[in-house]
Amino acid sequence: MIKLIVSDMDGTLLDDKKNIDTDIYKLLPRLREKGIRFVVASGRQYPSLKKHFDQHIEDVVVIAENGAFVVDNGKELVVKPMEAEKVVHCLDSIFSLKGVEPLLCAKYCSYTRSRELLELLSSPLFQYEVRLAEDLYHVEDDIIKVSMISHEGETAEDCYKKLRSRLDDCLSLVISGDTCLDTGLNGVTKGTAVEALQKMWGVTPEETIVFGDQYNDVEMFQQAYYSYAMEGATQGVKKFARFQAGSNNKGGVVKAIRERTGL
Repeated sequence: MIKLIVSDMDGTLLDDKKNIDTDIYKLLPRLREKGIRFVVASGRQYPSLKKHFDQHIEDVVVIAENGAFVVDNGKELVVKPMEAEKVVHCLDSIFSLKGVEPLLCAKYCSYTRSRELLELLSSPLFQYEVRLAEDLYHVEDDIIKVSMISHEGETAEDCYKKLRSRLDDCLSLVISGDTCLDTGLNGVTKGTAVEALQKMWGVTPEETIVFGDQYNDVEMFQQAYYSYAMEGATQGVKKFARFQAGSNNKGGVVKAIRERTGL
């Protein structure tokens, strides 16, 4: 019996134009009636994810910032801030590369030096809460993740190779989008956040469904027997999942949920 469903957002529950599959809104009350919890797990910030669900947010638990921040109906369940020296090290490493821009991620806001990036992230496409910061080294907030966005055509895979060699082993690095990488604390992933919720709620991997399309979803695939890679995921990601869902542009997540739960 399924008790927990976890879905990534970009490339999974969102289509390529960043629109959510609104059929999920119709499904949420039915999942609640059957005692099935629904969780979104993303590298995005909490405010952006909350806006996507609006009046339905009470039926959704949010894993934000790749597992560093988990919120259930306004209650903070997990918060994993980075130590200041680790944030500085991440910034130093990112600034040593050309054609990239760092983004500091706190619980309820992100910080950038780039007005262009601010305008992109705060647009309806992403709906971020973002502030300009002239000096990212002196942002006074608890940083839980440091992202890197490539803006000169290099792929995330190419940037990964360059940045990984510069980062300390105590820091993680994952590809979270076509041009985006996320750094954070080792041992803080979507997977560890899902595991924490499973323990909290008494749910087993055999009672869990997970959907994702990127490398930052791999750890949570390992927390579910019913692990689904999206049709558009790379082969490198698909090999970690037991099942494949349809296209994110054709409601693949909702279709798979209906098939698996009978709703």
